Amino acid sequence: MVLLLVGAAAAVVAIGHDGAGAGDRTTERRPPVVIVVFDEFPADTLIGPDGRIDAARYPNFAALARTSTWFRNGQSVYDSTFKAVPAILDARMPKRGTAPDVRSHQPSIFHLMNRLGYGVIKVESGTALCPPWICPGGRTRRPGVLKRLAGGGRPARLHKWIGAIRDRSRPTFYFQHALLPHEPWIYLPSGHQSRPSGNDPIEGINRAGGFDDPLLTDHNHLRHLLQVGYTDRQLGLIMGRMKRTGIFDRSIFVVVADHGIAFEVGVKERRQVTETNFEQVAAVPFFVKAPGQTEGRVDDDIVRNVDIVPTVAALLHTKVWWRHDGRSVFSAAAHARDRVTMTRRDFSRVISFSRAEFESRRQALRLWRAGKYGTGAQSELMFGDPWASAYRIGPHPELIGQPLPRLVAGTAHAEIANAALEAHVDPAAKIIPTRVTGRLPGTPRGTTRDLAVAVNGRIRAVGRSFHLHGRRTEFFSLLVPESALRPGRNEVQMLEVRPGGGLARL
Repeated sequence: MVLLLVGAAAAVVAIGHDGAGAGDRTTERRPPVVIVVFDEFPADTLIGPDGRIDAARYPNFAALARTSTWFRNGQSVYDSTFKAVPAILDARMPKRGTAPDVRSHQPSIFHLMNRLGYGVIKVESGTALCPPWICPGGRTRRPGVLKRLAGGGRPARLHKWIGAIRDRSRPTFYFQHALLPHEPWIYLPSGHQSRPSGNDPIEGINRAGGFDDPLLTDHNHLRHLLQVGYTDRQLGLIMGRMKRTGIFDRSIFVVVADHGIAFEVGVKERRQVTETNFEQVAAVPFFVKAPGQTEGRVDDDIVRNVDIVPTVAALLHTKVWWRHDGRSVFSAAAHARDRVTMTRRDFSRVISFSRAEFESRRQALRLWRAGKYGTGAQSELMFGDPWASAYRIGPHPELIGQPLPRLVAGTAHAEIANAALEAHVDPAAKIIPTRVTGRLPGTPRGTTRDLAVAVNGRIRAVGRSFHLHGRRTEFFSLLVPESALRPGRNEVQMLEVRPGGGLARL
C-alpha cells in the first residue's frame, strides 16, 4: 500500500474536476513535495459501515480527510509491490518482464522533480527507480525486501526520513515507501511491539498453511487491524512534523496505497487479485491535499494510483512529458470513469466491475468487519476503549473479562513463546507482550481445542488451537489488550475451555 504526501504551496480554496482552484490563490513556484507509500493496505480497513473513516481507531487518517480530498473509490492497478510502486512513480501501467528499477522505469517522477530543480530525499524499500545521478548513493537494483520486513528496521527507516522533513531553501521532493501495514504484524496502535522483531515464534503462521482455518484467519486479520492502527500513528508523526516545520499548509499532500490484501478462507495467496477478493485487493486509501486546502471533501470518482504523477504535475502547473497512462484525479477523464479494473498478476486477464457493484461489495465487507471486530465508536461507548471490541473474537467471547473460577487440571502442556517478557513488563519499553503464542507438544495428530488466556486472574482472550498444513504440531496464538498487563510481573495462564464451558489449566 502506498501513502503519497506531496507538498506544493499554492493556496487553493476549492478544486474542480479540471484541477483548477476556485477562490483566492497564492502560488509558490516550487513548493515542497512529499510522497509516502504505505504497503499492503486495503482501504476499507479504515472505513465503517457508515462510509466514514473510523476516527476513534484511526484519528490521523480522519484528520487528513478533514483537510484533503478523500477519493473513496481509489484503486490499485496491480496486486504486487514490484510493479504497483513503479506504476505509481512513472504513471505507466505494469508490463510483463519489467524490473522494479531504473532500467525499466525511466523517466519517472524523480526525473520530473529533478527537471523542476528539486532535491530528492527518499527511501525506496522495494524499488530502485531514482537514478544515481539524481539520488547520489542510490541503488540500480531493488533492495531485498524480506530482510527489511523480518527485522525491526521499518520504524527506524521511516522515523529517520521524517526527521529530514524541514523547510529548506532549495525546493525538495520527499519520497518514502514504508513497508507498513505489510505483514509481519507485530506493531500495536500504541506504538509498541507485541513480540520481539525477527522470525515469528510460529513460523508460517501468516502463510498458506493456515489460510484454510477460519479462526486463524480472523486472528491474523485482527493483527493486521492493530498494525493499521500503528500505521495511523506514523501518519500522525508525518503530519505533525510537516506542521511543526511550517510546510503542511503549503503542501500538496497525497495518501495512496500500492495494493490491498484479502482475508479469505481457503485461498493460496492473499494478495493476488481474483473475482472473489477484488474489493479487498483493489481498493486503496487515496487522499490528495491541494496547496492551501483547509477543508476536506469526499469524492467518489474512480481514481487509480497510476494517476499520482499527472496529479502532482497538474498541481505544480507542469506536464508529464513522457508517454504515460495516468490522468490527474481532478480531470474530466477521471470523472468519467465508470468501471474499476485490475490486471491479474500473471497478465492472463483483466478483472473488471462496475462502480455500483464495487461499492456494493465494499459495503458488505464493511458490515461484516464491523460485526466481527466492532467499530471504534461503539467499542469506546461500551468499554471505554476504541479497540476493546476487536479483541472479542473466537469461541466463548462471554468468558472475556470474567475472573478465574475453580480450575481442574488439563491433560496437555502449553509452551508459551517469549514467556519471560510477561515477568518484566515496562510500559516505556519497546515491547508490550500482548501476543500469547506457542505450542501444545505431544498431542495426537489433528487435535484442536477451545482455549482461553487469563492474565492476573482474569480471562482476557479466547481462541482455538490450530495446525498448519503438513505439520503435526498443535499451535495456539491469542491476543490480549495492553490494558490487561500491568507494570512488572504478570501471571499468564493458558486454559482449555471444555464442552459446557468448564475451564482446565494447561
